[in-house]
Amino acid sequence: MAYFTASLISAGIQYITTPLYTRLLTPDEYGMVSVFLTWLQIFSILATFNLGAGVFNNGMVDYPDKRDEYSLSMLMLSNIITVCFFLIVLSLYPLIKVWVNLDFPLIVLMAIILLFRPAYNFWTSRQRYELKYEPTFIWSVITAFVSPAVALVCIVIFKNNRLYARIFGAELALVAVYVIFYIYLMVKGNFKVKAKYWKAALLFNMPLIPHYLSMYLLGSSDKIMISNLVGDSATAYYSVAYTVSSVAVIIWNAANGSLIPYTYEKCSKKDYKSISSVVVLLLMVFAAACIGVTMLAPEVVAIMATPNYMEAIYAIPPIVCGVFFQVHYSVYANILFYYKKPQYVTVATIITTVLNIVLNYIFIKKFGYIAAGYTTLVCYLVQAILDYAIMRKAVGDRVYNMRQIGLLSAGVIAVTLLSNFIYDHLVIRYAIIVIILALCVLFRKKIIGMIKQMKSK
Repeated sequence: MAYFTASLISAGIQYITTPLYTRLLTPDEYGMVSVFLTWLQIFSILATFNLGAGVFNNGMVDYPDKRDEYSLSMLMLSNIITVCFFLIVLSLYPLIKVWVNLDFPLIVLMAIILLFRPAYNFWTSRQRYELKYEPTFIWSVITAFVSPAVALVCIVIFKNNRLYARIFGAELALVAVYVIFYIYLMVKGNFKVKAKYWKAALLFNMPLIPHYLSMYLLGSSDKIMISNLVGDSATAYYSVAYTVSSVAVIIWNAANGSLIPYTYEKCSKKDYKSISSVVVLLLMVFAAACIGVTMLAPEVVAIMATPNYMEAIYAIPPIVCGVFFQVHYSVYANILFYYKKPQYVTVATIITTVLNIVLNYIFIKKFGYIAAGYTTLVCYLVQAILDYAIMRKAVGDRVYNMRQIGLLSAGVIAVTLLSNFIYDHLVIRYAIIVIILALCVLFRKKIIGMIKQMKSK
């Protein structure tokens, strides 16, 4: 609940500031900010090997008495990879500029961010794993407030270059926070870096680089391709739709932080029934959130942006439905990561990412940016099916009650996609929201019981 509340505050601030950004920046500028953030995440995977995901949680299990030492060692390994990566990127910048469409100072800013951000990510991952929610909550809220506040002040002051003001203001404010945790991990680890941890981490995560990269491209290549095939303004409209849709993800991300240690604990006892019951209930709550977001799309977009963004509401249903299938990855990957078989998820992700890029190229050119929502939905559905099949083959057990998950998934597809036809019918949409809220109240005891079960492990 603490993670969810912190995520809700962060998302709330994002929702509050988005209307300001869409009014202070031109659509082209807003679209370029989205492109920068997309490339930042892509470079983050390549420049840090995404060491804060997957392998770090395994390190918490394998080295319970040396977690400070392990965290610092992972930080130094991440820094070495980052320096090597950006030396190559900066030396080849004249060649790659045409692809990334970003100015040189923005590339340098990315390098600074990725040197220091892993410290905060490692600290957060450890706090979540150990269920120390108080400090995580406090710092999540601090970063949620500081970054947009500084960005908005910079936009007002530097009116002649609002794009740089938005990006540098927001990101350098966060870097200041990251530096604090960088120093903290150095001191906490007694400045002792153990290279013995590096080999296992590299062997675990290197096969996952194509997977992590494909996972992000699957969710974000749309924006890059829309920018190149349609224009930055269309990217801005699609980004607003994506921002609205992603509010549902905060529920899952908050829950998954506690679901990982719970899953690991139950897997050690082969208690798959308990895992299945918790996950199915979590997916039901998440499905309700997805449907609720879809029903409120017209009102939320009206608040978040100017009237010329309203056409973006028709991209929201497929994006939200795709987000529902996106989280299926965590459900199956948590099991594979426990059994240290991460390489199995890579195949499915690469297949669906290539499929997404091909479909985007065909349908965005033909039908415009809204088509990207539907191509992504199809690809996330394909990935969910592949991920489940791979998990069952690798583990030798189905683990989850797939009949329940299948029926729930079919219901989400039907309701979210049919919402396109009822956006003009306010009474119907609000009636659906009331029904969802009534069901949440009706099943509140089960939801509270699930939270207690995860807490007790």
